[in-house]
Amino acid sequence: MLMDKGTTVWASNTSEAGVETAVMSENGNFILYTDNLSVAWQSFSHPSDTLLPGQPLTASLELISSKSPVHGGYYTLKMLQQPTSLNLGLTYNVPESLDMSPELYSNYSYWSGPDISNVTGDVVAVLDKAGSFGIVYGSSSNGAVYVYKNDADYGGLFSAVNQSNWNRPSVLRRLILEANGNLRLYRWDNDVNGSRQWVAEWAAVSNPCDIAGICGNGICNLDRSKTNASCTCLPGSSKVGNDVSCSGNSSLTGKCGPHHENLTSQFKISTVQQTTYYFSGSSVIANYSDIDSVSKCGNACLSNCDCIASVYGLIEEKPYCWVLRSLEFGGFEDPGSTLFVKVEANGSFGVNGDKESGNSSDESESTHEKVLILPIVLSMTVLIVLLGCLLYINIHRKRSLKRALDGSLILSGGPISFTFRDLQHRTNNFSQLLGTGGFGSVYKGSLGDGTLIAVKKLDKVLPHGEREFITEVNTIGSMHHMNLVRLCGYCSEGTRR
Repeated sequence: MLMDKGTTVWASNTSEAGVETAVMSENGNFILYTDNLSVAWQSFSHPSDTLLPGQPLTASLELISSKSPVHGGYYTLKMLQQPTSLNLGLTYNVPESLDMSPELYSNYSYWSGPDISNVTGDVVAVLDKAGSFGIVYGSSSNGAVYVYKNDADYGGLFSAVNQSNWNRPSVLRRLILEANGNLRLYRWDNDVNGSRQWVAEWAAVSNPCDIAGICGNGICNLDRSKTNASCTCLPGSSKVGNDVSCSGNSSLTGKCGPHHENLTSQFKISTVQQTTYYFSGSSVIANYSDIDSVSKCGNACLSNCDCIASVYGLIEEKPYCWVLRSLEFGGFEDPGSTLFVKVEANGSFGVNGDKESGNSSDESESTHEKVLILPIVLSMTVLIVLLGCLLYINIHRKRSLKRALDGSLILSGGPISFTFRDLQHRTNNFSQLLGTGGFGSVYKGSLGDGTLIAVKKLDKVLPHGEREFITEVNTIGSMHHMNLVRLCGYCSEGTRR
């Protein structure tokens, strides 16, 4: 296959095989035949990132996604050999170092299909014409395990095995290992809102943060719908260009001195709360189960020059602390875990990884929300306190003015101010009537020293205000005559006079 200018982009490398003819079969298999019609090469035996119906994925083959242009990581779908079984697994592969050969990769498997044990004969993963995907095994291919079964599939996976010449299927399907690490089954639909397009039928992973490396070596964060994810970078790392994943973290920088001594003073620990990390066994330096506090897990990393991060969490209510020498496969939110990352001591790093200087920094989404909420809460608190103080001052001022008014209007030595309740007590609740007049009734009472008094209770409140009433009280109280009863006091409470 050549480009416009004659550049070779793909070749079957069968120039010495005596190829005479090439056929594109109805099931999508591109086959090269020799002169005696034997197969010299076929595309089904060299899969890329796509599996077509009837295409066998044997234990020696794998689907490979496109590589990340930033860090060179990629995903594979292949058979994984376990101690006593086989299973189909998705694996994230990343270069061990940007300085190393691209052939040296470390990997982490984040999804697996059903285990198949005690198997003899071939083990083949296959997608059938009805849209079911699974594994067929045994010497006669008489065993089958479904990874995904289409409800409309009545033929089973067996019909997809050993059939190289299929007729064109009624519904076109393809299984693709996407660049984001998810394995997804698509169906070609001729009528989707008036257009024709590929429609997703099934995906191996429903939670995008369950995919290792989806954020590079950064942290995957789910939104409230639990279906969409965003990425934040580790302290000491950052996003490259418009790429959503993170790279270039401090794990690529040695932490030990020339004689493998610990350079503790040059580094510090940056804490990433509620976060855990994917790591392989080769990246583990130590695993402590006797660390009883979160901070001690961070100190364990700081005191080990090979450590670049540590993870603290609980398993069945028992604490654990993993001390790690590399951060490659990414992390995700976990309320029960804490991630500690070793960074340079002369810089301050936020969760997005960018170094902070002066008064500028890039915070994570959660930190940004806290920064917004805190001033609002403080402002509301201050406003409520101010309103309370103003209300108290207003009430206190009114009471003070009333007391000042009373004190200024009543002359020294003038009539005494009584409460209405006090007069009720002195008159036995106005029980002994002495007489009535044009403005009210007069009742008999007595003071605490036994002095008899007459209390006039006004039936009609005078139209003038309290100032005029007290002025009249002062005037009457200052009058003395042998034929007049001396005014010794008064009561003015609301409409009661």
